[in-house]
Amino acid sequence: MAERISRLIGLDIAGIDIVTEDISRPLADVDGAVVEVNAAPGFRMHTAPSAGQPRNVAAPVLDMLFPAGTSARIPIVAVTGTNGKTTTTRAIARIFRETGKVVGYTTTDGIYIGKHLVQKGDTTGPQSARTILGDPTVEVAILESARGGIIRSGLAFDACDVGVVTNVQADHLGSNDVYTLEDMARVKAVVAQAVRPNGYAVLNADDARVAAMAPAVRGQVAFFSLLPNHPLVQDHVAKGGLAAVYAEEYLCILKGDWTLRIERAAALPMTLGGRATFMIQNALAAALAAFCQGVRIEDIRTALMAFDTSAQQTPGRMNLFDLERFQVLVDYAHNPAGFGRCRPSCKIGRAPNLA
Repeated sequence: MAERISRLIGLDIAGIDIVTEDISRPLADVDGAVVEVNAAPGFRMHTAPSAGQPRNVAAPVLDMLFPAGTSARIPIVAVTGTNGKTTTTRAIARIFRETGKVVGYTTTDGIYIGKHLVQKGDTTGPQSARTILGDPTVEVAILESARGGIIRSGLAFDACDVGVVTNVQADHLGSNDVYTLEDMARVKAVVAQAVRPNGYAVLNADDARVAAMAPAVRGQVAFFSLLPNHPLVQDHVAKGGLAAVYAEEYLCILKGDWTLRIERAAALPMTLGGRATFMIQNALAAALAAFCQGVRIEDIRTALMAFDTSAQQTPGRMNLFDLERFQVLVDYAHNPAGFGRCRPSCKIGRAPNLA
């Protein structure tokens, strides 16, 4: 009866309070009754009773919640780099949402669980990541991991399933003993080096400093590139490696002899009709990170087609506002490389006075 009660209410763990003269007999025979059902029952009275034999009721509960031989970990995708990491993080989160999973992710504007902003602010350090990793509802964690948090406190996890490095550019040089691009690359490489042996480091083949991180990766390497004939990518794929490239106007996954087309770049809202080439890079990185985790091409396509650069989805990242007589483009271009990428590649073309 106690088992039926717990199932009817829908509780995995329940404390059933029963009043009876003789627990060994059916309640109907002794005029007994169930008086309460507790969703969070106490264990102390069983493990350390005032009288009677102690019973270790915690052991079967833990065995039920965490069966022997099964993993208690959730997939972790960590994203770092100088430019593009927030957009890439959001795009990966959007792709995993398409699989029906509860996704928790951290960005420079807040911590999100599902579609909900649970904490606003720059949340790209290990403390914010622990908020996601400690939430029992989260089934997939996508963690933006910035330079500052890595230097101050390291990472919030011992290993990740996928580590994405977008690029290494001049930004924050001269602080925290990071003076050169080589210093910055060593900091960003921490994420790639944290990839577990059966995981993937997703690296930008078009950035020499990022590509050079490959030999130190414990797991497998997957490259993404805007150049379908990039020598490093071609050699990598020929040896059985995985890659994502921009070929014949399509985002493509290269796996063995197969070329899996995702979608035309110009059709993806985040690329602004294919004019924002760095957004194509972000889309390639996001698609490859998801594919490494077994997400279907169909789900990747659907998610990227629904992902745009509006102020609602990617605040401060390539937000285009149509003000009738002219358009305004707002982007958090916080370093020379970011500003340089925005200016020449995103000429919208309709209005001469684009701000």
